Amino acid sequence: MNASQLREAESSRQRTSAARRHKVFTALEPTGEFFVAEDYHQKYLLRKAAGIFQELQAIYPETASLVASTAAARINGYLGCNGERDALAREINQLGLSAQMQERLVEHVASSCARFAGFTCPSRQ
Repeated sequence: MNASQLREAESSRQRTSAARRHKVFTALEPTGEFFVAEDYHQKYLLRKAAGIFQELQAIYPETASLVASTAAARINGYLGCNGERDALAREINQLGLSAQMQERLVEHVASSCARFAGFTCPSRQ
């Protein structure tokens, strides 16, 4: 972690402390060596989402391009209940999924993720 990154991390910790109204005790330490996970670990939740994964494989036939894909990362995040419903509604049409797979993604997050409960596919509205 360089000096600029340390300042940014400290600022983020202070903002989080202020927003939560209690001290955040997260230690800020230099990073160690980083190793990229094996291909079969990349986009784990996406790989388990039959249909959605196959569509993205057709768009990104090489594993490296799939792993580097922002769309694949966003979809994998939503499958893991990360992200906000407004963001998904705004970007679902730009993720490269067919209407059927958009519907499947929305059904998954609406049934599995508490903050998405009651969410319907924007293409149906």
